[in-house]
Amino acid sequence: MKRYKKAESQGPYIDRLRVKYPFRICRESEPEYQGVLFAAQPLLDGQEIPIYRFPGGDCCQDPFEPGVQIIEW
Repeated sequence: MKRYKKAESQGPYIDRLRVKYPFRICRESEPEYQGVLFAAQPLLDGQEIPIYRFPGGDCCQDPFEPGVQIIEW
């Protein structure tokens, strides 16, 4: 199992999301931009996808797909 840097507490809502999703990610295609977890978008059948805030705007991003690097859990 990989070891990631542990982020400080960001409040109870984000701390609950961080149990499921990494706190900080970057895309391998844009390594200079880091996305920070700030919400989750509900989908059908009780599923959800995390929303990350990048410098260019917010993005629904699956952190476990290929091409995404986890920086901080």
